[in-house]
Amino acid sequence: MVLMLVALAAGVVMPSFSRGWKGLEMETAGRDLMTRMRHARSQAISKQKVFRMILHKDEDETVSDYYVFADEFEQQIRKFVLPEGVSVHIEDDVVFPVRISFYANGRSSGATFSLRRETGREMRIWVDPITGFSKVLKEDADS
Repeated sequence: MVLMLVALAAGVVMPSFSRGWKGLEMETAGRDLMTRMRHARSQAISKQKVFRMILHKDEDETVSDYYVFADEFEQQIRKFVLPEGVSVHIEDDVVFPVRISFYANGRSSGATFSLRRETGREMRIWVDPITGFSKVLKEDADS
């Protein structure tokens, strides 16, 4: 009897825990990206060179979206793959790949983009062109 109640409780709780984990995964990916953009800005200032974060979207949806940390000539320094089910979205008038440049004076080229789960949850990120810092504009709950 006790085992049956534990199994029933686990059956109710596990799907909700799984949805929460997926949302946390997207938020972590967004925070990691923002941290890496701060690193790119710091490298640009300290080395007095341009560094870039380049966002790539797989239009065929055969591989996960990813972004790269690159130098001023867009030579890849390091590649970061987004978690499965998390994708990059941009405004209609912008095309992939999205290049966010960080300059020696601390400024950036600026950008606005979103990370989105297949459930509809979204995290909008804005990169300030004047300060070069990024900020979460809004996070939408699962639809």
